[in-house]
Amino acid sequence: MQLEWLKKLSLKAKMALAATGLFLLFVVTSAYFAASYVERAFKESIFTQQFSLVANMADNIDDKLRIAHNALKTVAATASRDVFTNPVSAQRFLDDKVGLLALFDNGIFFIDNKGILIAESPYRPKRRGRDLSFRDWVQNTVSGRKPYISDAYISTHTPGQPAIVMTVPVFDQKGEMTGMMTGSLDLLGENLLAQLSRARIGNAGYFFIIDKKRTLIVHADKERIMKPAAAAGVNRLVDMAFSGFEGSGETVTSYGVPMLLSSKHLQTTSWILGANYPIAEAYAPLARAKKYLAIAALAGTVMLLLASWFVMRRLLSPLAVLTRHVTHLPEKAGVERLLTCDSKDEIGVLVSAFNTMIATQDGQQEALIIDIAERKRVEEALQLQTTRLELEVAERQKAREFLLLKQQQLEDLNDSLEGRVIQAVAELRRKDQLMIQQGRLAAMGEMINNIAHQWRQPLNNIGLIVQNLRDSFRTGMLDATEMDEQTTRTMQLIMHMSGTINDFRNFFLEDKERRAFTVNRAVAGALDFLQPSLKSSGIEVEWSEQPELTVDGYPNEYLQAMLNIVNNARDVLLERLVIKPRISIAIFREDDRVVVTISDNGGGIVADVLPKVFDPYFTTKKQGKGTGIGLYMSKTIIEQNMAGSLTARNSGDGAEFRIELRAVAADQRAEG
Repeated sequence: MQLEWLKKLSLKAKMALAATGLFLLFVVTSAYFAASYVERAFKESIFTQQFSLVANMADNIDDKLRIAHNALKTVAATASRDVFTNPVSAQRFLDDKVGLLALFDNGIFFIDNKGILIAESPYRPKRRGRDLSFRDWVQNTVSGRKPYISDAYISTHTPGQPAIVMTVPVFDQKGEMTGMMTGSLDLLGENLLAQLSRARIGNAGYFFIIDKKRTLIVHADKERIMKPAAAAGVNRLVDMAFSGFEGSGETVTSYGVPMLLSSKHLQTTSWILGANYPIAEAYAPLARAKKYLAIAALAGTVMLLLASWFVMRRLLSPLAVLTRHVTHLPEKAGVERLLTCDSKDEIGVLVSAFNTMIATQDGQQEALIIDIAERKRVEEALQLQTTRLELEVAERQKAREFLLLKQQQLEDLNDSLEGRVIQAVAELRRKDQLMIQQGRLAAMGEMINNIAHQWRQPLNNIGLIVQNLRDSFRTGMLDATEMDEQTTRTMQLIMHMSGTINDFRNFFLEDKERRAFTVNRAVAGALDFLQPSLKSSGIEVEWSEQPELTVDGYPNEYLQAMLNIVNNARDVLLERLVIKPRISIAIFREDDRVVVTISDNGGGIVADVLPKVFDPYFTTKKQGKGTGIGLYMSKTIIEQNMAGSLTARNSGDGAEFRIELRAVAADQRAEG
């Protein structure tokens, strides 16, 4: 009884439904497997990208912590041995270390080997002589006699503020530990750790740091700093991170929010860097893709149903005529009982058999009705042709209306596709910019290390000048002439250091507009940044230049590409222990192109590796030493953003990278 409605349908409707059902089954099955594959590939890509970002951020934090700790060690090494017995001298020494105070915003301190506070800067009254031996970082430094980075604690220098501390033990000439110099970072202040809390992944993703006691050191919500993280058993991936896991996965936070979590252990401390990215935001493109796939499948099904119905109607129209004729056969007589059909298929055979049967029954009257039957046949033929013509006109009208409907649907679909293409292009550009910024962030540690190299000698010179002024003052030999000379020399050193900072800041400014610039200056800028690191590594740099060669593009992005290539060359030379390592840079013009080649004597690139050097996330360096995005982003910058070309080959005794950009007119003014 439930299938009575199906029995009432016409044959053409049943056949159309059957064809549509088969198509729908095929589409649903194909869409299911396609969507499953796309979902797996998309999630793997998201996992890899987020872990790469966290790994880069972990390297950056490790570099910053090392730089801050090394600065503390350098200053501690210059302290006189009476600082632990002369609080006034110790206080004066600390107050003079303005640069160190800029790194440690919660103060710097001298503490003797019994844990007694000798001096602190900024100075706080009534705190000298305070016993700090109960602090675990004091105990660990005294017992271990090594530099130490503490977990989070509540500061008494800035009461109530969460902080961490770095320590450096100080020894006398006999090798006995006389005390320690420490620097403290305010976790709610403005420093290298607090800046991490403001970093975002997408719209709602954020970074956090947990110490070995499951205490939050850094978090986007400052109210959660110094609060316990998820307890054991609450967040599976956090538990795995404390067991040594590094990577990405799906989890649910202690607040019940589904998240994509990535974790990476820091090398300088026992802390864990993590990143939470809401799954709803991370998988939003995947949800949209599934929606569009479902709409496309539904539209295809509807179109197939309509097309099947029209085709079946066309094919079965002779059968419909036969059915009507047989239904009204008792009402007919003579030649009206015969049926005309020009079809040659099974329906035509059926009509011929039907006419034969009728002719057999009426054989006795055939002679009497030949003339009438002939006239009737002609009339019926004319009527049939008229009916066919009317049907054909009606079908053509319906076909025209159907084509107009499909044309409108195609136009609507084209408009929708154009919008999605524009949106996708904008999204790709945003991701390229994000990866360029990631490349810049990944280079930040290297840049800070270069600044440290460039600042070390001026800082030492300033220290010597100050000591000379103090000695001259004490001996009464300080006059106005010497004071002016020493002051002038000090200001020159400070201006040099300030210029280094300006260069560093300008490097991280985003290029918003294309402009003309001289390639010579861009290459010189890159070498200025890297010269201290190259010099300290014993690498000789040779380069030939043509100062007036000008191109059009983004100077800072070009500079970043140069830094990536030269840094790679430096790493290869150091890793392979090359004798007399050398990097050669040449700038010249070929036809309408400005060419820069960077080559080294590091032995070249392995043949099966050479085609992959520009692939994203491909690296031959050890785990944790490279991200695999440097050369990929360099190629993106040169070829996509600046319409040039970047290639690599083996030449001579090493590898050669070649950058080509279109030269601009000689009278066009270049900036930078």
